[in-house]
Amino acid sequence: MSYEWEAPPPKRRFPFLTLSLLVIPPLLAALLTAGWVYYGDVERTLASKFEGRRWDFPTKIYSDDYPIYVGASLDRESLVHRLSRLGYRRVPSFPTTRGEYRVVAFPPAVEIRLKAFQYPSYRERGRGVRIETSREGLVSAISDMDSNEVLFDVSLEPAVITGLHGDIQEDRREMQLAEIPVPLVRAIVTVEDRRFFEHFGLDLRGLARAVVVNLRAGGVRQGGSTLTQQLMKNFFLTDDRTVVRKLKEAVMAVVAEKNFSKEEILESYLNEIYLGQKGPVGVHGVWEAAKFYFGCEPRELGMGQIALIAGLVRAPNYYSPHTHPDRALERRNVVLRALLRTGEIDERTYHAALAEPLAVVAPPPATQGSPYFVDNLRRELAETFPDEVLTSEGYSVFTTLDPELQDAAERAVSDGLKRLEQDFPHLSNAANPANPDSGDLQAALVAINPRTGAIIAMVGGRDYRRSQFNRVTDARRQPGSVFKPIVYLAALSSEAPGGVHYLPTTIVQDEPFVWEYDGKQWAPNNYDDEYFGPVTLRHALEHSLNAATASIARDVGIDVVRDMAVRLGIDASIPALPAIALGGWEVSPLEIARVYGVFASGGLATTPITIQKVVSREGLVVEGNRVAIRSEISPADAYLVTNLLEGVVQRGTARGLARLGFTHPAAGKTGTTNDYNDAWFAGYTRDVLAVVWVGFDRGAKLGLTGSTAALPIWAEFMKRAVGATAPRAFEVPDGIVFEDVDRFTGMLAGWGCRDTVREAFLEGEEVSTRCREH
Repeated sequence: MSYEWEAPPPKRRFPFLTLSLLVIPPLLAALLTAGWVYYGDVERTLASKFEGRRWDFPTKIYSDDYPIYVGASLDRESLVHRLSRLGYRRVPSFPTTRGEYRVVAFPPAVEIRLKAFQYPSYRERGRGVRIETSREGLVSAISDMDSNEVLFDVSLEPAVITGLHGDIQEDRREMQLAEIPVPLVRAIVTVEDRRFFEHFGLDLRGLARAVVVNLRAGGVRQGGSTLTQQLMKNFFLTDDRTVVRKLKEAVMAVVAEKNFSKEEILESYLNEIYLGQKGPVGVHGVWEAAKFYFGCEPRELGMGQIALIAGLVRAPNYYSPHTHPDRALERRNVVLRALLRTGEIDERTYHAALAEPLAVVAPPPATQGSPYFVDNLRRELAETFPDEVLTSEGYSVFTTLDPELQDAAERAVSDGLKRLEQDFPHLSNAANPANPDSGDLQAALVAINPRTGAIIAMVGGRDYRRSQFNRVTDARRQPGSVFKPIVYLAALSSEAPGGVHYLPTTIVQDEPFVWEYDGKQWAPNNYDDEYFGPVTLRHALEHSLNAATASIARDVGIDVVRDMAVRLGIDASIPALPAIALGGWEVSPLEIARVYGVFASGGLATTPITIQKVVSREGLVVEGNRVAIRSEISPADAYLVTNLLEGVVQRGTARGLARLGFTHPAAGKTGTTNDYNDAWFAGYTRDVLAVVWVGFDRGAKLGLTGSTAALPIWAEFMKRAVGATAPRAFEVPDGIVFEDVDRFTGMLAGWGCRDTVREAFLEGEEVSTRCREH
């Protein structure tokens, strides 16, 4: 059987000419009429927008940067985690693109192609660096991978914590048209408005084509809007698909093209265009899109990345590479084919871009990070900047926060409270219906750099979503025994401010007594009413003996103790009452951190800070470093207290730290109030100080000591904070001498003394009497 080829019947052509004659003249007439009515108002409206402030720019809050220097301790796993947080991509081979890194097994090293970032004091241009580590976990060498130049230090850029927005939740960074890569500009113009540089605001050919396509489809399938029309809609109008809105949009587009250049319109469009969503905040403009999807600046984009951003303009959430990678890849390839077809790229570039993976960076968390820290920061900023400035001027606020330690703090608080409720079911509100008003078990943790006062982590409560009350700064609770080191400093001080001067080996009486003052009486009691008689001052602090401590405070003078507390950072409202010696006055955890910061820093008093610098969009420092440091006590006096507090950790109420897995040299003090409502631990190493409080907001009975409730939370945090670093003993200042003494008598150890302490003394005050009791 044979078949004879027959040409198919000619397709019926759609009557474009007829349709154009029917549609376009009435449309033009309507546009002219609308233009005649609205022209004056539109012109004034456009002038105010283009010539005035076009956008409000939110303030961006950044963490501290992360310095790495030769000789510093460096845990590679922690470094990799930091890089991942910042959006760096791990690659198997030599990193060639900014934002890439690889881990080298031998010799141990991490190679990083840094991202470009503008710091307040210098600009990181995006170098490639190689960081080598030793077996001991120290940075042994840093070098530039391209030039082989030896470097002594390098910093990872700070992470964005959050933004301070007004009513409109939009992130953008304004760019001049000349700053935007030409391929990116051409790609967006090609995809969205190919005849942009030819039309007068309306593309009649495109409009007619869209009408035909939509009539054939029986619905809206294609729009005829130009870039100028899209910009007018975004600037002034709604998304309603009505004839009136389209007429206004068209009139505005024509007027805009008459009054402003194509370059001005295009620049505004590229900064205004909506390109995605990060949580509640819209991603606007090509700068934010490049940062959000690829973690780089627009000038660093490859052709595949450019095509993806251009393709997102049509429907950013539908084609989002984060949620719909298959759609995003298909859309990117459609754009690449369009660029090839129009001659914007050649075959080689097309195939190379087609082979690129999407390689987008992970989106940031949808919820605001470090909420208690940010609230405290906003309070500080409000002292200088009105809210309308913070939500519109686009400042960059560089803070003291360490994101890794903030994560560690939040996890330590959350896990620690859950563990307490599991071990002691009466603490769970759900498991304690007999006391429904007690509320949830709460905790607060604040960590600072004792040398600068920089707050590096802050957790003000268990769950910010349920309670925004910041217990670090605003809760005032009795500190219990964490106050006692103030008493001991007053007694030991080389200034000898009190009536009696003590040594660490001075024998004090731990026995019941009545303190009479102002016609009143106060009788301090030990826990469980157990007393130990004559003990050394060290023993009294290590084992937190109330009666012995109160006896010291009485002899030194409660006015002297009160004044010392104020000097170290306690609010001046504290009264000179005997009960303050045992922590019988309400303070905040941040006040306790200030006090212990003086001990940890060798006598320097600092004001806790969260802000390092505030920088304008133009790169000018609007507000500088707020660090305020003054010498409050001598380094030798501070060391005496630190040495005693080391004994608390080694032999006293905090000796459980070692069982909890924290073995670095540390000094600290537990605290438990007489009614067992509050549990504390305040402690520090050479580099980090942290204070933990545990209790109920409404004063319900906790029934636990500081060593049971607060110490484990502190330990878990500090293991993350300094656990991977090399242990460092506390620095011994000039004016300190050591002697081996008997732990019980306080005398120089004799040959028969089996239990001795290497005791610290102010030079010239060391004991000379030899122990003869053993």
